Amino acid sequence: MTKLSDIGERGAIDILARIYDRGQPIGLGHDCGVVDWGDDYLVVTTDVVNRKTHIPTGATAPQIGWYATAVNLSDIAAAGARPLGFVAAFSMPADTEVEFLRGLATGMEACVREFGIAVLGGDTKEADILSIAGTAFGRVRKDRILLRTGARPGDAIVVTGDLGRAGHAAKMLEQSSGMRTEALNQLLRPYPRIADGMFFSESGAVTSCMDLSDGLGVSLSQMAGMTKLSYQIDEAALPRYQGLASLPPAVAKDLVLYYGGDYELLATVRPDAIPTVLARYSDSSVRDRRRLTVIGKVAASGGNVLVTKTGREPLLAKGWEHFRSSGIR
Repeated sequence: MTKLSDIGERGAIDILARIYDRGQPIGLGHDCGVVDWGDDYLVVTTDVVNRKTHIPTGATAPQIGWYATAVNLSDIAAAGARPLGFVAAFSMPADTEVEFLRGLATGMEACVREFGIAVLGGDTKEADILSIAGTAFGRVRKDRILLRTGARPGDAIVVTGDLGRAGHAAKMLEQSSGMRTEALNQLLRPYPRIADGMFFSESGAVTSCMDLSDGLGVSLSQMAGMTKLSYQIDEAALPRYQGLASLPPAVAKDLVLYYGGDYELLATVRPDAIPTVLARYSDSSVRDRRRLTVIGKVAASGGNVLVTKTGREPLLAKGWEHFRSSGIR
């Protein structure tokens, strides 16, 4: 009998999508689902964090609470929406210390306050292992929602921030280096790119978007699977996290392309609008005046490709996948 470990998370999602597809307004397979709300969409997303797959040894309760909230808000950002609220369901052993629960709540509260929303409620249940299911809500104009589809041949591919930060942190944790506290923060305190997503939405020039939770390679594979287009990435243009310089080049390359966990936004932009988008982004109030980098272009065919100094190689559909990947994510 076929098991989930045979088909992986994306195979499981395909099965569920065939059951649930009843002609929803934007279809299934995007970062958020939507409900008609007049001229807007109410966007909804949910994500689960558990002790086995997401929480490294030494992680503090506030870090876990922030992370469980941030990964959901990242999907709201990818839709270009303004966040409205958050709910969470806690499953945990009965012998969990009360101070740990307070720490989880403190971390969640810090994250939602950062984005001007509140934890609206939730649920608590007893379980053998810690698990937190979060659900975030947002709002966006129907004609400005950002989806994984919409790219056209000739569009530029852009990414916010830098890549490889979470992968570098994971390597530091593996090596049990003296940077453990810093590494845990890098891994468990991603900053949802809400301002960036709203900027993309309001620009009217961004044709598609998703967040980089599972890695650049697999994210582009998911987009290509929906659009049937080719996404061509210039390796030299990729904005690498500076800490990767301390790692062997082959390891650093793999982390940038395939590890994920950075929760940056990957988007496509109409080619005629790129100069304006880049200029307005640098002049905007986007947090910390972070960078927006053009890393490639969309083509009509040819598969997903990594353009290197010596030629071209396939950009693999490789990245994190539940039911198949092992270790902490």
